[in-house]
Amino acid sequence: MASICRLLILSCSRRKRLDSDPLPAIERYDGPAFRVLCRFLQERSNEIERLHVFVLSAAYGLISSAHPIADYNEMMTRQRAAELHDEVLDTLANLLRNNDYSSLCLAVSKAYLAALEGWPTLVPSDITVTVTDGPQGIKLSQLKRWLWRDVADSPGSKQREARPRGVVRLRGVELRLTPAQVLEKAQAALVEDRTGADRFREWYVEVDDQRVASKWLVSVLTGLPVSAFTTGEARRVLERLGVQVRRIMETNR
Repeated sequence: MASICRLLILSCSRRKRLDSDPLPAIERYDGPAFRVLCRFLQERSNEIERLHVFVLSAAYGLISSAHPIADYNEMMTRQRAAELHDEVLDTLANLLRNNDYSSLCLAVSKAYLAALEGWPTLVPSDITVTVTDGPQGIKLSQLKRWLWRDVADSPGSKQREARPRGVVRLRGVELRLTPAQVLEKAQAALVEDRTGADRFREWYVEVDDQRVASKWLVSVLTGLPVSAFTTGEARRVLERLGVQVRRIMETNR
């Protein structure tokens, strides 16, 4: 019988909950990758037992996401990665030895990956491996694809038909993109230069819990300046591509 368990290793995040009492690691860390993970677990609660999540922490090493930890402030340096290296590899080796995993995802930064140096020698050849890479927005997209896609590809799951790409033209520019591709481009743009992303009065798009202007997003997709088209045109483009455009609701007191 094919294994349906998966292993996800995340690097800890600078953003944390400040509760004074110890919290499980998955609750203590509040960075973007942890928000993606929590959203997945909320949507796919039946996958909780099949997904083993570990966190690589500068303070604690490689720990289970359920491990209680206190608030702390320690960065991963080369020296700290070297200090943790042997212990981290031993923990990973034990995980791989004692569990039958079908897939592994390393969603860690380069600084944290140093503490895992040599990991490929520990991974059996029948385990598929994903290592996220690139700007933060791209890495988050890769993490999302791994989380949701691997569930769709697991034995017994129902395959979803791929949605046809949306096609729309604006000022002579033709776009052929899926909603996922639009999101990936938005995430990458936010990392590189978010100038103008928050300049909106009424209509916006949610990108990883951030509100971005619909005109800014269409400008990113087309390369056209925001002055070249109207907000209504931006809404039409995004809706044709299957992207939900939201409106700020005002209430009178």
